Amino acid sequence: MSIQRFDSRNIGKVLDSCKEALEIVAEEYGLVLQQKRCSYRSNEMPVAFKLIAPERGEDGEAVDPRETEFRQLAGQYGFSPDDYGKLFKTFHGVYRLCGIKPRARKYPLLGEHIDNGKTYKFAEAVVRAGLKNEEASP
Repeated sequence: MSIQRFDSRNIGKVLDSCKEALEIVAEEYGLVLQQKRCSYRSNEMPVAFKLIAPERGEDGEAVDPRETEFRQLAGQYGFSPDDYGKLFKTFHGVYRLCGIKPRARKYPLLGEHIDNGKTYKFAEAVVRAGLKNEEASP
């Protein structure tokens, strides 16, 4: 497939291909891969990924840096360190609590959408209510 111009239909495919290629490198070297936001023009698309040398747990497995940061900062936002990875519901779907962005005052919490794997920002109250909704569901 040859791309003549970048548009909303083909940038996702290109980013997915780039991510797949870099995941091989990350796995080979025991690194964590994070995709950064991308903007594009019709003739160019800067692609940004971050490779992180992670902390290692007692079992030697890599610990996601977002998890480490969440566990350190959770109390400042009224959450428990054990809330990392918990599911919460909003009217847009089900998300996994996956991080904190302390500089984002309005939407400091990160949730990964269960269906599409994309990460979204949330206000504290939305996540708190969503965690209660998830606990109440059968």
